[in-house]
Amino acid sequence: MNSDDVRLTAVELASYVEDHLADEPEFEVDPEVATTALQLLADECGVRELGELGDGDMTRLLLQVYPEARPDDDPNDVVNAVDLLLDFAFDTDRIDEDRHAELLGELDDAETALFGSLDRPRLAENEPDLKKLYNLPDRLGPVRLPAEDELAAAARRSPLLARARALAAAVVDGQDLAAAADTAGVSESELPTVAELASHLGFVEFDDAEDSEDTDSDESDGDGEPEDGDVVVPAVGPALDEWPDGDDDDVLTVWGHALNTLLAWSLAADADRAGDETLDFTGTSAWFVPLFLTWRVGLPVRAISDMMADLATDDLSAEDAATAWAAWSAEHGDPAEVLLGRLAELGAVELDDDHEAAEAEGTVARLTPLAAASLRGELVESGVDVPLLPAPRDMTAGDLMDVLAHGLDGEIEVEAPAWFAARTPVDGARELLAAAAAEGDAPRRADAVTLIRDHAGADAETAWREVLETPRLQPHARLEIAALRGEDTDLSDAELAWLAVDTIAGRLGRHEPDVIAAVIEHIIPAGATGPVDTMWRVDHPDTVTVLTAIGEHHPDKPVAKAARKALHKAADRAGA
Repeated sequence: MNSDDVRLTAVELASYVEDHLADEPEFEVDPEVATTALQLLADECGVRELGELGDGDMTRLLLQVYPEARPDDDPNDVVNAVDLLLDFAFDTDRIDEDRHAELLGELDDAETALFGSLDRPRLAENEPDLKKLYNLPDRLGPVRLPAEDELAAAARRSPLLARARALAAAVVDGQDLAAAADTAGVSESELPTVAELASHLGFVEFDDAEDSEDTDSDESDGDGEPEDGDVVVPAVGPALDEWPDGDDDDVLTVWGHALNTLLAWSLAADADRAGDETLDFTGTSAWFVPLFLTWRVGLPVRAISDMMADLATDDLSAEDAATAWAAWSAEHGDPAEVLLGRLAELGAVELDDDHEAAEAEGTVARLTPLAAASLRGELVESGVDVPLLPAPRDMTAGDLMDVLAHGLDGEIEVEAPAWFAARTPVDGARELLAAAAAEGDAPRRADAVTLIRDHAGADAETAWREVLETPRLQPHARLEIAALRGEDTDLSDAELAWLAVDTIAGRLGRHEPDVIAAVIEHIIPAGATGPVDTMWRVDHPDTVTVLTAIGEHHPDKPVAKAARKALHKAADRAGA
């Protein structure tokens, strides 16, 4: 292109980009980057018209020309702009459909080489962060994770990364892909995934071959083959030295990138290779954060498969969705099982088919501590606080109650026994009661009572006796001591009413309505209107709230009616 041609095409391209941005696209495009790519094609690649784009032009532009001309530009922006530039060439009839597809394929290969060498993924700029995507709160419950050196040691043991690195090393040594796969122990079925992973991670990168000193070699021989300068050859990528022999931070970074790559791209790449666009796998890793929220317990593989099927077939009718999912699974395997198998080889999940509920639930997938740590880091970056727990001996009673109140599924079942094992049962009970007294609210008292009952039992009697004179703990202490001794309580009706209010108040706000209803019915059985009738007199800051909850959630109509009646009296009393 001469300068006038470039200016005219650039104006047309700018208008095209503006229309593209108006449609709220998945990828944003910087108009300046697009026009820069257009100019560099003319100045450095000799492409005078977009219709003259040849084999190797995309590779040279993306891997050599643009990075040298504008090294500070974000590679994500460059790929997005060149992608749209090819669409522009097709939509304006500068290239036909077949040529468009060929150039997009070359762009994909060049992109793989680019981001593999940079050890960074291509990102959607308007993709919501994890906090927004999953509507997460500002804070999740605390978790316990291994130290960084233990996590790095686990990352170094990844079988999948070992094969990907060995494959890359063999390719760099000059072996063809089939021979390299044999050397690395990579099966034919997994070769495409492992090869792409090696490139994405930067175990191998692709450089332009050096131009021959023979000037004749710079010219095409007329058979349509690309010039030597357009040929890319494998070279050692930066990650080859970073995993497994780099420092802990490098090792964990490479492993984390591998996790993100498998989740984001491996199934979508399967579909691309199969030439099947029926299922959309681009967003099917949405189940991974829910797996973190229940990482101690796990999720059935069947449930994960159902979630992925819903996401991959979102645009299809129910009948077409079922047919498409079944057809793909029959030919390629259930996508959930395929992806989980890859993640297990990476060291990100454990697949358990020997758990207590295996007969009903089937195989269960759980995150490894390594994957949980990686995902926790991403959650923290997105603005979600996920505190780390200290060693059990260093945990306070408040820390333990925080796990009970806000911890992820299964966390308290692990942490409470470890915490009590680090101190005597009576000392543990004392710490919990002291924290409950200091906090002064019903939820903390309820947490302390629950933990002491479950983990200290009869050994806590001494601690209970020590708080018999402590306001708001005294009724709980008298009830617990009587229960431990198998005796009837000597609490008055008024004290029992206060205790009922305090106990119910300690459970509100943390559970779903059906759980709250079960708690209320356990404390106030059906037909027991007497305690409810007197609750309005109770001197407790949560009386009105508790009576409201009983009136709304108690399944026994007479009890619910009595609660609503008492509520009016309590409200009048509070207003007075």
